[in-house]
Amino acid sequence: MRRDITAYSAVRPAWDKNDCSVRALACATNVRYIVASTIFAAQGRSVKKGTPTELSTKLHEEVLGMRRVDFAEGMRLEDFVRVAITGCFIIHKHRHAFALVNGVIHDWETTTKDSTKIVRAWKVTDKALAKMSAMAKMVEELGL
Repeated sequence: MRRDITAYSAVRPAWDKNDCSVRALACATNVRYIVASTIFAAQGRSVKKGTPTELSTKLHEEVLGMRRVDFAEGMRLEDFVRVAITGCFIIHKHRHAFALVNGVIHDWETTTKDSTKIVRAWKVTDKALAKMSAMAKMVEELGL
């Protein structure tokens, strides 16, 4: 499996921690960290705390209009990567989130293994990309 830590390791505020959901959204939708962090904060994410699964689910499905990939749940990551060669996905495993973009895993180098079991997965839709792009424009206009 191909991996890339570059985008996932992008600059972020030193005061934020436990932000894998923010990083995954930023990678999967190709926006800056501040944009992904802002939309999570608007939904109630607390800084320095892990994002509750319910909050991520609401943001991905209801707010952004991503499509849940039910068949991926319980699959091994290496098996899902073989069928998800194109497109952008946000993947949750137990207590962690990361992105899969065109067959490349975006995560910390040692966090995910081929045998990682997928708990939830969402496909980033055109609707979600448009909403994130609009959010990025607003953040730019605010000078953030």
